[in-house]
Amino acid sequence: MRKSLIIGILKETKQGETRAPITPADVHWLRKRKIKVEVESNPARVFKDADYKECGARIVKRFEKASLLLGIKEPNVFDLYKNKIYAVFSHTTKGQSKNMPLLKECKRRKVTLIDYEKITDAYGRRLVFFGRFAGICGAADSLYYFGKRMEWERVQNPFSALKPVVSYHSLAALKTAMAKTAHQIKKMGIPKKLSPFIIGVTGHGNVSGGISEALEPLRPIEIHPKDMKRFVHHQKHIRNRVYKIVFYREEKLRSKDGSGFYFEEYLEHPKRFESNLDCYLPHLNMLLHGSYWDNRYPRLVTMDMVRGLYGKGFRLKFIGDISCDMGGSMELTYKTTSIDAPTFTYNIVKDRFVDGYESEGITMLARDNLPAELPKDATRDFSSVVRDYAYQIAAHGVKDITNHIAIPKEVRGAVIVQGGRLTKAYSYLKKYL
Repeated sequence: MRKSLIIGILKETKQGETRAPITPADVHWLRKRKIKVEVESNPARVFKDADYKECGARIVKRFEKASLLLGIKEPNVFDLYKNKIYAVFSHTTKGQSKNMPLLKECKRRKVTLIDYEKITDAYGRRLVFFGRFAGICGAADSLYYFGKRMEWERVQNPFSALKPVVSYHSLAALKTAMAKTAHQIKKMGIPKKLSPFIIGVTGHGNVSGGISEALEPLRPIEIHPKDMKRFVHHQKHIRNRVYKIVFYREEKLRSKDGSGFYFEEYLEHPKRFESNLDCYLPHLNMLLHGSYWDNRYPRLVTMDMVRGLYGKGFRLKFIGDISCDMGGSMELTYKTTSIDAPTFTYNIVKDRFVDGYESEGITMLARDNLPAELPKDATRDFSSVVRDYAYQIAAHGVKDITNHIAIPKEVRGAVIVQGGRLTKAYSYLKKYL
């Protein structure tokens, strides 16, 4: 009988990252099933070393016996252990240049790399994700920084009374604050200059669901994209409500030849299509972007687009790029932002970027670790799913994951590198290396 693998919980190395892949309570769950756990000591982690020790884990400075190493963000290239199994968000599967050194080192050190992002069901839907909390944190932070931007423009508004999400410490506290903002809107209204207040949302997956959850206390009224122009004209004096417009594929995109949008054709020939958001952007106060993108597909918001639209009547002041692809679907996202420097602004007239929100143009929020603002809630949500996959791998006691049929198919399909070699499904990454 094979001996079970020992699970290791990695110390996160990204600045400001306090989440963990497994909670102390789920360490206890694993220990009850005879799976041993080592935890790399980390004083910055939201759950303390003592919490893990109390639940049966062994606290170590460096892993001694652990073979299956679980983390959140990409590990430091220079800290990689040889011949180990890593399960993380590696951000390598699109050939991202900044993470190709990690992929190279995985090959050199004969690492097996599992990417959570690729653990999907038969329909390609992700099963392991922080998308819900990315949407929640991104939407709430966007409202706060929109409020601060408006304050800079000397427009008093109910959103500037919010705080950055990290200040709330729990999802419940954040929702209470959002409910107070909703009460203020109902009582005092939104300034005439910002009315009707319309938030645009792209995507219909986990991130979009999180955005809707964050906005729910505001009781937004959903309007259909085709009704927007007429709506803005007739509802401009309605000041005690928030409106939301969700853009689905057929609203986001159009064929270049005017023949209409057909999803099957789009998947096969994405270059035949272009963004349709230029029809809507001037009427929005804020855009929250949460849909998937890679370089096969057209961008939704481009520099040329906003330069061409900008002028009298252009209302868009803020984009929360929650998907956060640098130079991607939101071309204005030329860099990621951080908890210490959360925003930058594209000054359209001067065609230049300015750090912060104190500038004319479109202010951007583009953080790639938004769920770290609610680390306990986000970790509990994530851990409740990951623990089962970790148990399946550890209990079978094998490192050759792709060829072990007893390990769930969705995990086998998420192996990017097996023992130092790119797996067949991800062999296309050779060209990026």
